[in-house]
Amino acid sequence: MRQICPVCGKKVGGLTGVPGPTAEHRQTGLEAGAYREGMCASCLTRTLQSRQDGSRERMRGSVRLALDLVFTTPSPVPANCEDRGLVTGYCIMGTGPFADLFSSVTDIFGTKSNSYLKKARSAEREALDMMKIEALKLGCDAVHCVRVSLTEATSGNGMLMVSVQGCAVRTPAPRGEILDALPGVREEYGD
Repeated sequence: MRQICPVCGKKVGGLTGVPGPTAEHRQTGLEAGAYREGMCASCLTRTLQSRQDGSRERMRGSVRLALDLVFTTPSPVPANCEDRGLVTGYCIMGTGPFADLFSSVTDIFGTKSNSYLKKARSAEREALDMMKIEALKLGCDAVHCVRVSLTEATSGNGMLMVSVQGCAVRTPAPRGEILDALPGVREEYGD
């Protein structure tokens, strides 16, 4: 007796039906809470993939929140904090022909170039985020003595490079959102 997939409504098994999940695939679906009795292999795969994508998206959101909370400052490391070493971040960004054109026009009139400024700010944010991720991987919740450097990367070919570096620091009382951002960080603090 063939079953009907409760998700797509197709016949499962037999010579004319769609394939059912293997025992291992079914077990994976059961463990994830995704398998429904009679489900075809395709629907189970899509359901598992959807749940995995949702999990990844939640993790990205958690890391994004933690990046916004990681503290950066150009001051020395406080005495009550643990220095975990140097962390860096880099971003190389092309300015593009339109930014070059607009900056040429603003150069003639001696005004600031907003197109380059926007590119530089965007590259700076990317580099800072990369550095903060490195700090999180070390179990840190702050970066002290931050230095930001902006240079032209390709001798007049429209590439900007932003590099940042700082000292990864573990403070005595990090925020819970930072501890939840990456697996293993909370355990390292002994919570």
